[in-house]
Amino acid sequence: MQQEKGFIKYIVIIGAIVVVSVLSQQAFFTTAGKDLVNKASDAFNGYWAKGSNWATNTLYSKVSEEVQNRGEMIQNEINSEKEKISESVTEKVGDYFSGIANSIVNPGKNNSCETNQTSSESSQ
Repeated sequence: MQQEKGFIKYIVIIGAIVVVSVLSQQAFFTTAGKDLVNKASDAFNGYWAKGSNWATNTLYSKVSEEVQNRGEMIQNEINSEKEKISESVTEKVGDYFSGIANSIVNPGKNNSCETNQTSSESSQ
């Protein structure tokens, strides 16, 4: 009995959807639909303006000072990290070019292996 009521309810809902979709294609309902959409749009814009004013007046005044203070702290941290990265990149580029210059001055020698062999020979 309960299943039959649910089945009938769903059949009625499906029928209503089909009727609305068919009627929405008729020329008469096109202008009525446009009027309905325009009225709904006007009501929504009114609510949107009220919500926007509330957010601006209530939330923005409370949050703006804290955001400004934290923004300055974050900007200082970003600048210090930029400096660290710049120093690191400069150091690595300098090491790279000094390695190239060393390989040009001393061709055929691998300095890292040479220092390991020298230290092992001196310990014997």
